[in-house]
Amino acid sequence: MMKKITLIIGALVLAGCTAAPERTTKPPTHSTQNKTQKKKVEQPSSGVKITPYEQKEIKRQNVPVIVPEQKVQQKFNDGSQLPAFRNLMQKTQTAFKQRKYTEAERYALQAQRIAPQASETYLYLGLIAEQNKEYANAEALARRGLSYAQSNAMKKQLWLIVLRASQARNHPVKAQEAKKAIQSL
Repeated sequence: MMKKITLIIGALVLAGCTAAPERTTKPPTHSTQNKTQKKKVEQPSSGVKITPYEQKEIKRQNVPVIVPEQKVQQKFNDGSQLPAFRNLMQKTQTAFKQRKYTEAERYALQAQRIAPQASETYLYLGLIAEQNKEYANAEALARRGLSYAQSNAMKKQLWLIVLRASQARNHPVKAQEAKKAIQSL
């Protein structure tokens, strides 16, 4: 008896859940449409109005490719023209020539904070690391400076640091790479 009641209640609940909801909105009336308006408006049972966009046809066009005859090298503003940067780099050079490497490093780090994309700071930091026999650091700094270097002279000086550091660390593959880069400049 109990099983029958449970089955009947379960069937009623299931039937109630799957029954279609009553439609309270009127079906859309078909009015005459303009010749320019070709949109079809549908109104589903949820009451949400769906209007498709009028989309023009996408046409394929050939775009002429312009290849420059010479590669134009653009210089970017790395901050090396700022007076504070110039002053700190002057102090760095003076301290480096006087072999005051900790003082030169302090000035170079301050200059790097002002102009983080100036390759000159990486050059001096690499030279200082090389003097302190921190060859891995010197090579890393020189490679970072190469990513910002704009002139061939600066690139050559940075590659020389990479060469000396890789030779000191006994890395012949990296030394050979540096030699090839120096010869190509």
